[in-house]
Amino acid sequence: MTIYLSENQDVSDWMRKEITAMLGKRYKLTHLSEDMNVNYAKLYRFMRGKNVGTEIYDSFFRVYLRQWNS
Repeated sequence: MTIYLSENQDVSDWMRKEITAMLGKRYKLTHLSEDMNVNYAKLYRFMRGKNVGTEIYDSFFRVYLRQWNS
């Protein structure tokens, strides 16, 4: 899998955009945090641009790749 980023974009920005695209009326951030097996508060902080640990990144890519391969 290859991720193409624009010049001023970093991986965190790309992830936030992808997470926002995954969410909908019935699939909320709380559901994604359960699927990622991370604390909701950490994922919420990440979505607001705050610093979080690397577990968010690892968990996101596991869920994202599972969805992408389906």
